[in-house]
Amino acid sequence: MALRDRLLCVSMGALATLLSCNLALAATKRPNPPPQVCIGATCTTTQPPTTGSLKFHPGFYPFFNYAGGISAGKMPGDLKLIQSLQANDNVAGIAISVMWRTIDKGTTGPSYDWSLIDQYLAAVKSVNKRLWIRVQDAVITSGASVAAGRTVVPDWLSKKYGPEQVMVNYAPPPRGIAAKRYNSVVTNAYIALFQAMAARYDSDPNFEGVTMFEETAYQIDTSGTAVTPATPGQDYSAAGMFSNLYALMDGLRDPQNGFKTSNVQLSANYLFKNSDSAANWQDVYTHLQSHKMMLGGADSWIESWTYPNLPYSGPQTTGPGTTGHTNPDYKRAIYSDEVYRGWWPGTTDWRGKILFGPDVEITDIGGYVTKNMKPIPTLEDIWKVRGGLDKAQYFFFDINFLQSGNYGTAAQQWSTAQYPFIKAQGQSVNQVNPYN
Repeated sequence: MALRDRLLCVSMGALATLLSCNLALAATKRPNPPPQVCIGATCTTTQPPTTGSLKFHPGFYPFFNYAGGISAGKMPGDLKLIQSLQANDNVAGIAISVMWRTIDKGTTGPSYDWSLIDQYLAAVKSVNKRLWIRVQDAVITSGASVAAGRTVVPDWLSKKYGPEQVMVNYAPPPRGIAAKRYNSVVTNAYIALFQAMAARYDSDPNFEGVTMFEETAYQIDTSGTAVTPATPGQDYSAAGMFSNLYALMDGLRDPQNGFKTSNVQLSANYLFKNSDSAANWQDVYTHLQSHKMMLGGADSWIESWTYPNLPYSGPQTTGPGTTGHTNPDYKRAIYSDEVYRGWWPGTTDWRGKILFGPDVEITDIGGYVTKNMKPIPTLEDIWKVRGGLDKAQYFFFDINFLQSGNYGTAAQQWSTAQYPFIKAQGQSVNQVNPYN
């Protein structure tokens, strides 16, 4: 039984009601959701999935993926690269990351500044490309903590509720902070941002989609005996994470105010804090499918890092990160990938059932994870897995050029490797949309 469903059942109290709830959840046909779901004092209104036709322009989306998001200082170099894109080069669009507080600059309430996004959108339109936006609510950097005054949420939200009530520290502090995603106050403010974005851009044919946040990994510090600036994550709960994630999905697909034609992506790798399991991922993917959303992947590996060593057709029987792997080159594994492929007993092979748009980060092609490999992985190496094994419709990758640091060698960089590789691919991405 899915975590949210278990919580819903338990909250109903009486044993007879609990038994009838279990029987309903065990039914083969998934029932329509109730109009409202409550966990304690936190309630969320459920919404039917979008019924419109979604935009579908599959292909390669180079990503301006800076740690602090786009900025006025980075924009001239970014726009220059966009202007250099050619017709029929297999670049379907450009992706950008932008911090939540870069958009919402309000001090007493929400106040949205769309100027940076507007300029990137105008730039991609001028070369007949499309724009994808990932909103970020977290930053990982040495010395950053709530107590030290670092912030990732709009100023008005911190002033109204207190920084420790709306943000948390990554563990061990001080190494970064994130929005308190398990808090309904934060989630509601985040939904309001996306719904304002939908009102402005959803009808634009060059606006392809959005990503909810950077990744599902959420290894935060939960120590302490009370919520304080030093221990803001003391109130963490997995139940709060799941209920607020699903409320966020509902809000972004709200039939009146959400995205009706643009794609919405969840960037997945490790699930929250100590919530990684095949059952939990199966439930997340079921929600993605019902909301006609896209699965992303913030970590992408080459064939020899993928368990088990490809090709492979049998079921996986040992878990990620455990001993006993048959692949001697095994390095890392991620539940989100392996459940997506149906490699775990009792899970669905989701390939072709939900949209998939993985991301290749700089760390995968010359950053700190792979910089000492010989040879360093290339975009082409990773595409063999993401395009071949995983049947991705969209393929995002960090642009490796001067402004991002020029990691690796010429075999990993934009002008000498990434762009030539894309131009040679043709229609190699999965052209089938499971939703339209």
